[in-house]
Amino acid sequence: MTKLVKIILLTLSAVIICAGAMRGQNAHADVKMTPELERMLSTLDSLLARTPEFIREKEERLARLRSDYKGAGDTERRYWLASALYDEYCAYDSDSAMCYVDRAQCYARELGRRDLVNEMELNRSYLYSATGLLDEASESLRKINPDSLPPTLALKYCDRMLFLSTHRDQYMGVERETEMYSMMIDSLLQATVPFIKPDNPNYCWLTGWSNLNTIENARKAIPTVAKIVDATDYATRSNAMDAWVLAKLYERVGDDTNRLKYLILSAQADVRASNKEIASLEELTSTLFAMGDLERANNYINYCISYANDYKSRIRLGALAKIQEQTLGAIHERIEQQARTIRLSLIGLAIFLLILILAIFYIMRQNKLLRNSRATLNDANVELSNRVEELQSTREELKTTNSKLSDMYETARQNLRDLAKVNDTNEEYIASVFVICSNYINKYDEFRANLHKLLTARKFEEAARMAKSPELSYDEVKELYANFDKIFLELYPDFLDDFNSLLRPEERIELRKPGKLTTELRIYALVRLGLNDSVKIAEFLHCSPQTVYNTRQRTRNKSAIPRDEFAERVRSLGKPTL
Repeated sequence: MTKLVKIILLTLSAVIICAGAMRGQNAHADVKMTPELERMLSTLDSLLARTPEFIREKEERLARLRSDYKGAGDTERRYWLASALYDEYCAYDSDSAMCYVDRAQCYARELGRRDLVNEMELNRSYLYSATGLLDEASESLRKINPDSLPPTLALKYCDRMLFLSTHRDQYMGVERETEMYSMMIDSLLQATVPFIKPDNPNYCWLTGWSNLNTIENARKAIPTVAKIVDATDYATRSNAMDAWVLAKLYERVGDDTNRLKYLILSAQADVRASNKEIASLEELTSTLFAMGDLERANNYINYCISYANDYKSRIRLGALAKIQEQTLGAIHERIEQQARTIRLSLIGLAIFLLILILAIFYIMRQNKLLRNSRATLNDANVELSNRVEELQSTREELKTTNSKLSDMYETARQNLRDLAKVNDTNEEYIASVFVICSNYINKYDEFRANLHKLLTARKFEEAARMAKSPELSYDEVKELYANFDKIFLELYPDFLDDFNSLLRPEERIELRKPGKLTTELRIYALVRLGLNDSVKIAEFLHCSPQTVYNTRQRTRNKSAIPRDEFAERVRSLGKPTL
């Protein structure tokens, strides 16, 4: 039985290991996917799902601009509205953008503004580069003399040259490992960028590009560019471009995690702005493909191809088609691997089922043997149970008897402790009484000796005064009271609280000095000790019986219980009740 269980466990382990190995073949990523990046990708997924909403907002802006354009009366206003429509269309619809470039250039010629004509020609070159018409883009740029351009257009000229150069490299398949762009573009950037100020909309974009020439420059430029990018809400085309160039700076210094972060933020900005001429999502797709996230890569590449078709971007379509082919091939390979894993799992499952069937037959045979053994054991168990019940009954009786004996033993021990304590207390107070009596005898002998001495010396008057003086009697009474109070309160420490419980709350008695009873309490202390006769109490306390009677009468008047029960209740204070 044990061997069979081991065989089953080993078979299951082999199946699980094979499946894990097949799944692990695709676990490759150049960049570690952090929780922050995963959250950002989830945000991008939700933004892509809202694409129709962003397109609707874009179309509403375009509709308002077209309405304003149709209602414009003068040429200059029509130029600026056509230029604004180009800005909205340039990354959204290349045909419409080209239409408004043509119109705006015509209005610029009518206005006699050569700078505006050149600006529209630069915009035209951008559209040619974006749609893959690279020769036409070069021709547009050749029409412009860069030396005659004002600083603002010089920056734009530099940007268009850079845009054309990067698209030509992409079209021709140029891989630049040590530099990001050609030496001609680098010299153009270095000559132009000093004129750009931080308030220029293209400051971040061109600053980033101009520092991509070396790793050291890229590292120095990152804080400046990152400060500007992090302050945006990633909602415009300009935000997308700035985040993209920051990603390229991080790529230059080898920080792949931040590169991926800002590629995602750039893609988010492109989606919010409904841009269809997008580079960030294309690069992000390639990165996710390399990391093995084929589902997202496939979704993103379909989105990019759809927008590239709408925008008529020939260069991007070629690159995207290659990425899509790689993605679909990887997905197909993964499906094949999963199919192989499933086949291996099914084979393992079939082996497991065969072993399971054999195990079931083996178990059934063992069960039959067990049933026979169980029937024999059952009879023995019944007889044993009867014996156990008898023993259990006897055990319970013994347990009850032991419990009673234990209680009796504990009670006896407690009684012995109480008796020992009482004996100790009685011995202590007997000793105290003998000491008091001895003191009184000593004082009496001293008094007798002094009186005999005076009589022998014939000092009869002094002896008479000494015999007549009440001071000795007064001191002895005080000492008697003090000894009585001390012994009584030690015997009955709760006497005051118990006695006060018999009085009304407002009549309760407080000791003037700790450990010293009042005359009223002393009288009832004697009552508690069993001395109820007022005459005997007066003799003990060395006062008149009328004083004792009046004091007892006043105390009973303060009672919270019936007056005729008061003395009896005082005598029962501190005694146990049944």
